Amino acid sequence: MMGKAMTAPFGHPDSIQPRKLFTLPLQMQAEGLRLLFEMGQSVDQVRARTGLSASAIMNLVQTRHAPFVRGGEAFAVATEEEV
Repeated sequence: MMGKAMTAPFGHPDSIQPRKLFTLPLQMQAEGLRLLFEMGQSVDQVRARTGLSASAIMNLVQTRHAPFVRGGEAFAVATEEEV
């Protein structure tokens, strides 16, 4: 293991593909961008990967979106106030 570059245990930046990412609901798009940052990507790297401007990236990541809920789900997600 010595000498190998450490990688994120949950994926690689190449796993997040813009064409697929932007077909998802806004909440999931924002999470995809957050994952890129958690993987150590810079704003410039995320810009290059997604084609978004730096301001569009920060707007999507920093905006509070309502929790994503699929229609007909039988369980409720706790809100921050309930936790």
